[in-house]
Amino acid sequence: MAAILEAVFRSHGCSTTTSSGDASVLCHSSTECSSVVVVGERGVSSALLFLTAVTAATELGHRVMFYTHTAIQKFPIPVKESVTSLKPDSLKKIQFVYPRSLEDLLLNVASLHEQASGAAAAPSLVLVDGLDAYLRGMGEGARGPQREEMSATAHLAALLTDTSSFFNPMHEKAEASRGTDRGAALPCRVIVSFHSDWEAATTDPVLSVLDRYIPTRCTLVQDLRSMAGGDELLHDWQVHLSGAGVSPGAANRLQWHLAVHANGAMKFSLTNKLRELRDSDQQREGVQNQLHST
Repeated sequence: MAAILEAVFRSHGCSTTTSSGDASVLCHSSTECSSVVVVGERGVSSALLFLTAVTAATELGHRVMFYTHTAIQKFPIPVKESVTSLKPDSLKKIQFVYPRSLEDLLLNVASLHEQASGAAAAPSLVLVDGLDAYLRGMGEGARGPQREEMSATAHLAALLTDTSSFFNPMHEKAEASRGTDRGAALPCRVIVSFHSDWEAATTDPVLSVLDRYIPTRCTLVQDLRSMAGGDELLHDWQVHLSGAGVSPGAANRLQWHLAVHANGAMKFSLTNKLRELRDSDQQREGVQNQLHST
């Protein structure tokens, strides 16, 4: 199965630029791709996490655990506009939890394995929106984050990854009981959002700590030129995928483009650079096929 974020990009992509033949830039190793940090402005990164939860539950059949600091009263506009056919029964697969503090979040995650007594209740996707909100204020001061903040970040990241690993044997056992190959079992994945601007994301020591435990990063960078375009697009974003979970040779390529329309709808598309690579591969395959036929 493709990594969940790429599955979301393709599911909500422009039909002219996404296809099943497009190569994935994320590797599919459960050890390297099970965790992702989404870094970007608060509104768009939170909307992406919510869209991921809905897509994973309604289209991919995942049971989702969603932790967020702010109670969700209704679907965000981007989700309403991007998901045309919400399935109420599938949405029951999403459980929202609202820890008010870092201590509450740690307790909730630590007790998650007790709540999920079997594979039927075990989540296959754990989302934490606004990780920075739980860490805010712990390391304020002119000299930057203090040791307590760094330690808390490492503790939480390690707990999340250990918890996801705890559920993997459950999913494998469930697949085996159904007579399915164990390799088909979905690993429990962790995706967290960290609200930060582009400049801070390159130097933030908290993100450096997260990188040790959560090896893949999805960075959302706003294209400021789109704000003055005057067309139907409200914002354009460049989506960078980097880290250990990215396939070799793809780390320095811009892979995706996100257009947030005036009505809030989110549309993803492959960038020209990746489309050119795909077209080049297709042309090369065509030439090889012609040579073989002759």
